[in-house]
Amino acid sequence: MDDQYLKISEVILPETVDLKFDNVDNKDQAIQQLVDMLDKANLLIDKNAYIQSVYDREKIGPTYMEHFIAIPHGKSDAVREAGIAFGRSTKGFHYDTPLGGGIAKMIFLLAIPNRVSADAYMAVLARLARLLVHEEFREALMKASTYDEVIESIKVGESLLEE
Repeated sequence: MDDQYLKISEVILPETVDLKFDNVDNKDQAIQQLVDMLDKANLLIDKNAYIQSVYDREKIGPTYMEHFIAIPHGKSDAVREAGIAFGRSTKGFHYDTPLGGGIAKMIFLLAIPNRVSADAYMAVLARLARLLVHEEFREALMKASTYDEVIESIKVGESLLEE
């Protein structure tokens, strides 16, 4: 895979998707469970160092967006291969930020290796944010009952962004 153009659909793996994320009550639990998924998928070299990169990024500015979405992320040498973990909660939980935060129901945790350029890193974040602006895309993710349906929704969204 060309690290300079990371497709969201190529870096979300079956083992990094949890559509029953309702046992999560706060941001720290969410990040921990999503990191565990990335680690089990063998995408991380050092889980604790990666977690530190995520919290270092959280200090820079909020990763909570509107529409019940949070996109925490970290770029680190502790990441073996780029990956995205996705957790979906039907009830949601309060996602704290220095600016207050809000209720999160869809959390995307991005893990990016340091070897990926800052431009490519920002491009994948921007593409994900642009997709999530679309109500139809968010609804498709909330309705998806399988990994395949999640990926199909993402592929459809990515194709619309490329038009």
